[in-house]
Amino acid sequence: ENGRYPVSSKILRKLSQALNVTPDFFIATDEPNLEDTETLTREMLNRKMAERSRESVAVGARNGTRMIPVVSITAAGRPLAAFDDYPTGTGSDYVDCPRDVADENAFALRISGDSMEPVIPDASTIIVAPNMMPREGKPVVAKLESGDVTCKVYQRRGDNVILAPYNPAHDVQIFSVRELQWVYPVMKVTVDLYH
Repeated sequence: ENGRYPVSSKILRKLSQALNVTPDFFIATDEPNLEDTETLTREMLNRKMAERSRESVAVGARNGTRMIPVVSITAAGRPLAAFDDYPTGTGSDYVDCPRDVADENAFALRISGDSMEPVIPDASTIIVAPNMMPREGKPVVAKLESGDVTCKVYQRRGDNVILAPYNPAHDVQIFSVRELQWVYPVMKVTVDLYH
């Protein structure tokens, strides 16, 4: 690492196997190609995410549930721009999803804020079904044209969508349907009592 001592072949072999590269990868005669390093890192992360997804599916099958990805934190208050666009079926974490949520693309979000209290408290986890239609008077997650994502109660009035909080301390929001990228129903809520 500092050029003073040669790396043992045993360590080099273990590193090569862990990173899925040949030992020659570590023997550089000139400056490393940063583009190759970025590609290698991206490929390794994709493999790890796929491996983690397979492990989560196996755990869910044993529990009589299935595992779905947690893809971000969403606001229950002012809209939040922290929604990550993960590939379908992948996320930063995985949670149990009851079998009665039939949407194969269901995903989970963590709630941040108090506008949906007492029904959906701060720090709870919601399960969202993107292939199902939202229903009047039920909670949804909506992504605005600005990229912000919020959790509110859904009402449709002609070309407008009303997103209302449960908590009366927060304001009702009204949007034209053109101002919304998508609106997905919230199917389940899991509350963490010790957050």
